[in-house]
Amino acid sequence: MAAEMPLPTLPSRLNRHWRQLAAGFCFIVFGVGALVVGSLIIPAARLFTPGAERRRAVSRSVIRGGMRAFWRTMLILRLFRCDVRGLEHLDADRVLIIANHPTLIDAVLLLGLIKDAVVVAKRELAENLVTGPAVAAAGYIVNADGPAMIAEAARVFARGGRVLVFPESTRTPPGGLVRVQRGAANIAVRTGCRVVTVTIRVSNPLLYKGAAWHEMPLELPRFEVEVKAPFEVGGIIAAHESLALAARDLNERLQEFYDTEMAASGAA
Repeated sequence: MAAEMPLPTLPSRLNRHWRQLAAGFCFIVFGVGALVVGSLIIPAARLFTPGAERRRAVSRSVIRGGMRAFWRTMLILRLFRCDVRGLEHLDADRVLIIANHPTLIDAVLLLGLIKDAVVVAKRELAENLVTGPAVAAAGYIVNADGPAMIAEAARVFARGGRVLVFPESTRTPPGGLVRVQRGAANIAVRTGCRVVTVTIRVSNPLLYKGAAWHEMPLELPRFEVEVKAPFEVGGIIAAHESLALAARDLNERLQEFYDTEMAASGAA
């Protein structure tokens, strides 16, 4: 006999309505903020900064500050809660930071947490009127031509920097499997950098692929972010006759890692 599902209580409904209003406010703030940062604040900061690389670093610092402020605003408005474990690993030098992508705001979180992060950004973001100026000013890597992308990442690692990539290239559907594309593994084995994996779990579906901004779960969502210690890829490279085979091996290991992580958390 099927049990009747209880109706949500009034406080729960009011809480969800509040988060819907707060989400609308945050989307407006993000759009206006991106225009102000990309068109006014970054150009002004670059005017007083000598050297192309220093100007890009200043731009990334401004973006990081904006992302941190935006994330804190969402926390203050009680859109969700967030716990981060292993935060110290994001400060490692010469690392490729790989993360899964369950929601629209994963990049906001990680860009606010990672110092001087260079993101592998979609071409659409680079060509967008709102986000394009900031992407160009910060020297982010556009996910287009493979060899050029690897060469740009190698230059970042050469100065001890950090590159952030979402290897799925799109958001994971709720309850869906993480599908790791080979681009991240190619960057790692062809540059010899270290790799840091980040697992993002969300207790209730929020801003997932295909969801409207106002679609909020009844219960307050919780983000759980787990950062693993960096690992070397030299052993994987040495075990294979070609970099292509090494990249395939690393990609399979990353896929197995995320399959295990998602299964353990019940996300898959």
